[in-house]
Amino acid sequence: MQLTQALTRAVQTRGRSTATIYAERKRTYAELGDRVPRFAAALRALGLKRGDRIGVLALNSDNSVELFFSAAWAGLVIVPLNTRWAVPENIYTLDDAQCEALIIDDVFVAQLRELQRGHPMKHVIHMGDGAAPAGLHSYEAMIASSAPMADECGSNDELCGIYYTGGTTGNPKGVMLSHTNLVSASVNWIATLHFSEDTVYLHSAGLFHLAGTSPAMALTLAGGTHVCLPKFDAKLAFEAIQRHRINYCLFVPTMVNMMVNHPEFADYDLTSVRYCEYGASPMPDAVLAAAMEKLPTWEFIQGYGMTESAALTVSLPWRYHFESEGMPSKRQAAGRAAYGVDVRIVDDDGRELPRGETGEIAVRGAQVMLGYWRKPEATTAALRNGWLHTGDAARMDEDGFVFIVDRVKDMIISGGENIYSREVENAAHRHPAVRECAVIGIPSTDWGESVHAVIALKDGQQATPQQIIDHCRTLIAGYKCPRSVEFRDALPLSGAGKIMKNVLREPYWKGKTKSVN
Repeated sequence: MQLTQALTRAVQTRGRSTATIYAERKRTYAELGDRVPRFAAALRALGLKRGDRIGVLALNSDNSVELFFSAAWAGLVIVPLNTRWAVPENIYTLDDAQCEALIIDDVFVAQLRELQRGHPMKHVIHMGDGAAPAGLHSYEAMIASSAPMADECGSNDELCGIYYTGGTTGNPKGVMLSHTNLVSASVNWIATLHFSEDTVYLHSAGLFHLAGTSPAMALTLAGGTHVCLPKFDAKLAFEAIQRHRINYCLFVPTMVNMMVNHPEFADYDLTSVRYCEYGASPMPDAVLAAAMEKLPTWEFIQGYGMTESAALTVSLPWRYHFESEGMPSKRQAAGRAAYGVDVRIVDDDGRELPRGETGEIAVRGAQVMLGYWRKPEATTAALRNGWLHTGDAARMDEDGFVFIVDRVKDMIISGGENIYSREVENAAHRHPAVRECAVIGIPSTDWGESVHAVIALKDGQQATPQQIIDHCRTLIAGYKCPRSVEFRDALPLSGAGKIMKNVLREPYWKGKTKSVN
């Protein structure tokens, strides 16, 4: 399997069709088929070798889509950087992945000096609409001045991309995804989520995230049209849907909530949309009910997955959101196993549990990652006997539907983003007044869950909640920072001396049927 097969097929079968739309710019698949091998050649001309890593720090654009295929065409490994992370987090990523080059857009040029101080790189390429700053290579000039090269894409279990996800130990982990992982995920997406050459898809999720990357690759394989927003904005989404007659979207529940409650919602024609995939966190039932009422032409499909499984592993089709003859509503379920993916609920020893019993979700299939970059112990802990242990606690009913009830690992999902408590705790602990800190997720109407810090201060020290929050913002991404802070004289400890987060969570989740939202 080769990732570039998706592009070569689309060029062969859909060459004259629109491939990408960004602002006022449109490109056909024939144009992509010309640009990708030229930029691949330009990258190799810089002296980059097969297997070298290149970082990308940029908002969504048509160029961002073609970059995935250019890197693969040149036999390079792409490392998308999280556009929402703080500079220290992205320095860690560049350094950990040992990136030889960085591709950066206009928005992030201001960070370049600091990024370079943290991790000097041989080459920096400016992928912006204006002139390249002094000392940087120009993306468009590199394409214009290069002859196309032959496809030197890797294949099968060769490394294709490293996608960083938050780490329980305080630093992000690089998920190694192969060509087989990404191509298998694309075929799965087409089969499970109805992509076709007629799909006009809105990219609003960041392409650094598998919720952005996976559909981008699958849609190219299908030969559909990519419409790219730099990032999610409800009004920009409305305008794009109406203008381009978009028929497929992916939104996290927070985005859906923002849209249906937007004051200008009724001003736009959104009836072209047929499918809306939602995921990254469960959709609160009130939000889903409002969306179904206000967007009657949309069919909602839930997707569950993780970076380690190249995204989609479980899906809940539209028809199971309702009661039907012989089948009750499964709206509270995450869904059933997607095509080509084995899903089990297992105990601590990896044994499959009877239906209805709660255990950990384990996944097996061609989509499951190679492992964590330069983290063999973490890889061994996650991949056991061929199964990926997800860290999510769930039960499976007699019809094979998976119902998530809690998390085995210490993670918060807020606004569709995974936030590991340890990362936030490490940041808060660096405040000079903090003695102990525990971070938990608490229910939030707007975000699903909200980051809440419980802190004990050092004797004689003082701090305000806002000071703790502002301090964290200097070290980690804003969305990870506490939205609320509670001070206590001491935190509850177990007999082994561990902070009992279940005691801290209990007042907030009391009366609810599950401990995640």
